[in-house]
Amino acid sequence: MGLSYVVRYVIRCWKPHKAAGAIIGLLVLVQQGYGALVAYSLKVLVDSVIPGNNIATFATIMVMLAGAWAAAGFASIAVEVIAARTAGSILTELRAELFRHTQTLSLAFFSRHHSADLVARFTIDLAEVERGVTSRLVEAVIAALGLVIYLPFLFSLDPRLAGLVVLGLPIAILGGNKVAERAQLARYNLRQAEGAMAAAVAENVRTQPVVKLFGLADRAALSFDDKLRAVRRHYVRSTALSALVGTTSTFAVLLFQAIIMAVGAWLALRGELQPGSLIAFVTLHAAVSKQTYDLAKKVVPSLIGASAGIKRLEELMAERPEIVDQPGAHALPHAPAEIRLERVTFGYPGESPSLVDVELAIPAGSRVAIVGGSGSGKSTVLRLMLRLYDPEEGRVTIGGHDLRDVTLTSLHARTGAVFQEPLLVDGTIGDNIALGKAGATQAEVEDAARAAEIHDMILAEPDGYATSIGEAGSRLSGGERQRISIARALVRDPSLLILDEATSALDPDAEAAIAQTLQRLTNRTIVSVTHRLTFARDMDRIVVLVAGRVAEVGTHDELVARGGVYALMWRKQSGVALTESGARVDDDWLRDIPLLASAPGSLLASIASELVLDRMPADTIVFEKSAVGDKLYIVARGRAAVIGDDGRVLATLSDGEFFGELALLHGVRRSATVKTITPCWFLTLARDKFEALLADAPEVRDEIQRVAATRAAGG
Repeated sequence: MGLSYVVRYVIRCWKPHKAAGAIIGLLVLVQQGYGALVAYSLKVLVDSVIPGNNIATFATIMVMLAGAWAAAGFASIAVEVIAARTAGSILTELRAELFRHTQTLSLAFFSRHHSADLVARFTIDLAEVERGVTSRLVEAVIAALGLVIYLPFLFSLDPRLAGLVVLGLPIAILGGNKVAERAQLARYNLRQAEGAMAAAVAENVRTQPVVKLFGLADRAALSFDDKLRAVRRHYVRSTALSALVGTTSTFAVLLFQAIIMAVGAWLALRGELQPGSLIAFVTLHAAVSKQTYDLAKKVVPSLIGASAGIKRLEELMAERPEIVDQPGAHALPHAPAEIRLERVTFGYPGESPSLVDVELAIPAGSRVAIVGGSGSGKSTVLRLMLRLYDPEEGRVTIGGHDLRDVTLTSLHARTGAVFQEPLLVDGTIGDNIALGKAGATQAEVEDAARAAEIHDMILAEPDGYATSIGEAGSRLSGGERQRISIARALVRDPSLLILDEATSALDPDAEAAIAQTLQRLTNRTIVSVTHRLTFARDMDRIVVLVAGRVAEVGTHDELVARGGVYALMWRKQSGVALTESGARVDDDWLRDIPLLASAPGSLLASIASELVLDRMPADTIVFEKSAVGDKLYIVARGRAAVIGDDGRVLATLSDGEFFGELALLHGVRRSATVKTITPCWFLTLARDKFEALLADAPEVRDEIQRVAATRAAGG
């Protein structure tokens, strides 16, 4: 991207504002005409008026200069005002064009680009472009028109000296051209490094809970230091090269200025050039040198800086959405219709397939739950139904219509979706619910809130539906944010309602209320991804996914009776449950804990009676790696993450799973950190309680210790 491309880009930006550009050009002619008039007046004064003591001519020249000065001053002010207004319009148009284009891009694009880098293109890069498109462009116009006006006048004063000026101009202006190419690349690399730095800052701010809890501040600082060094290295190179472009041209200007003065003085000494003409020529040449200096020292480096911003903006504009309406796409009917996945295979870029040859039919108006372990492809099915992605093989249809053949607008208009992470915008509660339907009335907003079981909570707030929720709902609890998301989906009265772990942050009572609400919703298809089988139990159909394939399909009773994957999942979750009085665990379920597999029923009953219910909020450290273990944890409700040394999630624990069993016999150190993802209810058994229960059963204690030793050894 050379300077010529940058100039063409600037001209393209100004094209819709050519009238303003023409006015600026005329006003600049007035400005520069004043400089030519001053030089001509000097010639007349020195060569004619002063030698002839011509007072009348002197007065006439002074009046003319005063009038020209006033006109030039007005023109200068007008240029600044018109340029500022036009620049504001151009920047607004650029930002709007960029933003609208970004809205058309597919999710795959956003997964490849960090949000902070995209923000940098709207701020840092556009600021660079602004300087090149506006203030520096005006300076370039002033310089160019100055040369257009001054050069003919210089030739009229003395063609020989004017020839030297014309010879020096290309050298002065283009002298740093080779350096300019390197400076442009250096500036682009600087902008890329700054984008990476901004991404690091945003990532650090977003993950501050993890940074604090895992003591990653020093590690984050070291990593950030690397990015700072990269920015500094590119900054020094970019700034030095950009300055060198102007400095090279400046030396050429100064050299030719000295040459002009020497040659002019020699001609005057020989009587071949009148003194007034020499003074006028030197005065005009000083103006030409100033214009050349501005081009070389200000305009060109600014255009070099703008080139990096332009390139990054053009890269963004060159991105094309992967999910678009096909030619001839038609609207999808709003009524509920059968949804089918026909031999669908799909994988995210750079990853192994998430779905493999999936065949699935969801009847119109049915309520279907999709369950499975972490990474089984549950949420991917929903994303394909919403056409956030297209399958690599096979097709997804609604009512027999391939989603690639219908308009995205009609598909999304008939769909309401609630994702695992509540996605709210800064504003009021009412505003966030109303986002689900353009022009939603207050009555519709309140009806949706009642259906999502949040209306009473909203009315309890001093400002009711006008309550501000803060950035991303920061003033609300996780459950409140999720219920607002559900209300937002329900306000559009969708024929297809999609829930992606929508109740994961809700307490049991709220989840039960939402489940009852879903049962009352008629004349719509409901598809819910959930890890909580009590929520899936009352659905019309349950789909079980294993490693991206459909393993089982049926009702809850059918799948339990079948004794397959779902039955094992149900046994794990149903043996542990929250109740109105606290929590319970089936004695027989405790045998699923390897340490207790051979324990007698009496011991299991005693253990069940000693379990303590412990509730922890989301994003809470249960224990850290290397801490001495002192209790067993059973997940009664919620989801927790097992986190490695580098902060990555190694595994996800959910209802009916347990961890820390070896701590019942020995004060072993924890092998990983565990942190809650959602609010969690744990049933815990302390080591001292367990040891007391084993005191009267030495043979059982010996067997448990043998099993523990085998497990500790990896057997």
